[in-house]
Amino acid sequence: MATVLSIADVEVGMEKWTAKVTAQEKQQVTSSISTPTRNQKFIFIDFEGSKVEGIIFNSDIAIMSPRIEVYKKYLISNAQVKRILDNFRTTELTKQWIITSRTIIEEIVDDEDVIAAKFTYTKFRDLAQYMDRKDISVGLLLQFLSLDIMGIVIAALDERNVTINSKEARVQKLVIVNEELQTLMLSMWNAFIDNEGSKIISDIQNYPVLIGRRLNVQNYNGVALSTWFDSAVLVNPPIQEAMELKNCQKDLRAGFTLIIFDLRASRNAKCLADIVEKRTYNRYNPDISCQADQKTTDISNISSKHKNVWVKASFSFENIFQKFWYIGCEKCFGSTSADYGAQFMCNTCKQKHKAEPRCKFDVDLSDDTGIVTATLFGDLAEKLLTFTAKEAMEHYFQNTALPLEILHEDIKSKKFLACIRPVQVPLADAKQRFTMVYYKEVSHDQVSIIDSSEQTLISPSAGETSSSKAKVCLLQKLDASAENMQLSSEALQSSPRKKPRQA
Repeated sequence: MATVLSIADVEVGMEKWTAKVTAQEKQQVTSSISTPTRNQKFIFIDFEGSKVEGIIFNSDIAIMSPRIEVYKKYLISNAQVKRILDNFRTTELTKQWIITSRTIIEEIVDDEDVIAAKFTYTKFRDLAQYMDRKDISVGLLLQFLSLDIMGIVIAALDERNVTINSKEARVQKLVIVNEELQTLMLSMWNAFIDNEGSKIISDIQNYPVLIGRRLNVQNYNGVALSTWFDSAVLVNPPIQEAMELKNCQKDLRAGFTLIIFDLRASRNAKCLADIVEKRTYNRYNPDISCQADQKTTDISNISSKHKNVWVKASFSFENIFQKFWYIGCEKCFGSTSADYGAQFMCNTCKQKHKAEPRCKFDVDLSDDTGIVTATLFGDLAEKLLTFTAKEAMEHYFQNTALPLEILHEDIKSKKFLACIRPVQVPLADAKQRFTMVYYKEVSHDQVSIIDSSEQTLISPSAGETSSSKAKVCLLQKLDASAENMQLSSEALQSSPRKKPRQA
């Protein structure tokens, strides 16, 4: 048998060689935009932790791709070794093994279960800086600095068919929880649903561990993730961090109700079930999207092109005449003309639910440069109003105004940090309106102003991971409440400014 080499010893142009590797990643088949060429990429790793990119082209994909499965070990011989040109690189790797139908691949079995892969995990709260950047993705940043996310999958939403640029596509959202008990939505697209998605769904009751690589960071409930052409999703990978996470889950299921764990561990099963049952993952999460040194934009610089805008402003709604509530579906909050308490078929979620009052009102936000109006909904609106939607409704039908004099006077002296987003539904008056998705009271020196086009990327320190060595008590995390709000899935519409109801 020929000498088995490490990946590092296999040089560009070398012939007649054999290397022992583990398949760490198996990407989806992609097509070239300008040519009919199809390819599928792999990442192989050896016992030293060295990595190399593998690639299969065109008709060889159907022959050779089924031979390679993630986390399995292989002896690969005599693949063509080339240097990857800079304009074709999508990772930090510089060498490529071209696998054809003539390449020799032999699966092997040994006693080593853990692969030597090491990842630098990006903290969920650090993802916002990469939001909606089309030129970069998590794992493909700052000259190929490897950034990855790890968490456990606690829920999978129903698969949906959508149309994008006149093309049909399939998407399925997964709910991921990290070590700080923060949740993110990961959108899996098309082939990811059939491949990695099917593995996750089959093991969803056991909370599978997921590592996402080269994911796109998007704007949804503050921050969300999505797969794209060169992403990789590793399900229950045989690496040390993932195995520790799995072992912790087994201990919890064996009867432990409280565990102090390092930041690579899972929270207890009951808490995870509560997140799923209450669907708190649908709420805006300020812990992820609101930075300690959050930059804001002058109101005069806000435009409809923004997706989310942070402003530091004064609040006022004293001179806006409105009723502070509407009747909507208790599940999806879609507006309806049904009577309070009545069961009706909702035109938004297509299900039968009870009609309930929901808080909704407009607020003027102002700074030294201008003024803009935003609409608050639900819990966020009730928090500022200090009245529930039901109380506002009762005052309305009693033809009595809400006692807001003290509140109006109180907020005049305060400054708020607010996140607003433009309403995409055209309104009759053609005035651009906004929805407020989060706010909190701040002091005058807590935030700084930047131009709306300014962006800064912060690289994690070398070797820093989200799995820091801090210890977190589960009960403390359970007791900690976040100022979250649940966004409506309906098309948001603004309340008309109307005079108080007359007797």
